Amino acid sequence: MTLLIIVGIVFYLLSGFFIKIILEILSGEKNTETDRIGMTIGYCERLLTIAFVILNQYTALGLLVAAKSILRFSSDKSDESVRKESEYVLVGTMLSLVFGIVNGLIFVFAFKA
Repeated sequence: MTLLIIVGIVFYLLSGFFIKIILEILSGEKNTETDRIGMTIGYCERLLTIAFVILNQYTALGLLVAAKSILRFSSDKSDESVRKESEYVLVGTMLSLVFGIVNGLIFVFAFKA
């Protein structure tokens, strides 16, 4: 039980770094202007995701993703750079959701053990 909790905490702390690396590989460029803000949002999102998984509130996860997606998309979709940025944010959100769910399941298993 204790080992799984430690693994869950370490996984949570390193998740932002892993997502950043994956996004850099997928996009082929290093995005430095929004790193701190984006990572902070991601950590908050993953913390909420973990809480929702532990509380078995999977519907709330859908609301979280929908709210974040609506807020982050620009109304000007004609510009190629805006489209690329929207895809970057969407991939980051999906990766964050997957990492959060896996992290939440680690804690669920830890608490049941």
